[in-house]
Amino acid sequence: MPKITYEPVEEIVVHQILEYDNKAFFEEVMRQNLSQQITMIPTVNWIDGIAFSTWRFADTDDVVKEALEGRIHFFAVSFTRVPYQTHFAVNIANQDIRVPLRKVDNNPNFVSLVAFLKDFKSESKSSVQNAST
Repeated sequence: MPKITYEPVEEIVVHQILEYDNKAFFEEVMRQNLSQQITMIPTVNWIDGIAFSTWRFADTDDVVKEALEGRIHFFAVSFTRVPYQTHFAVNIANQDIRVPLRKVDNNPNFVSLVAFLKDFKSESKSSVQNAST
């Protein structure tokens, strides 16, 4: 039987954090999906009052090396504060879309990330909300 070694992530490095109001967050998630020409409706992660999406860097040699050393880099994390619901309805280009939320509290990295986001205070929160409306 092979030896199994578990090496959990030691550090999550987030390079950009964007907090949105609910409607703007779900619209932005859909726009990102459409801009990448993905035809599926994305599922949004949710833990303890926070809906969020993460964007990772491409798996370059440096990014993989960092991951093997226990450091995960997110290019950006966007989030909103919202109670859990199975779907959040948005209207994009006159089309009603129901974006599903999925509970991911079984992922210790996401649990830690959400704990950080809950206390995060952005100086530019209002400008992010205004820029996306």
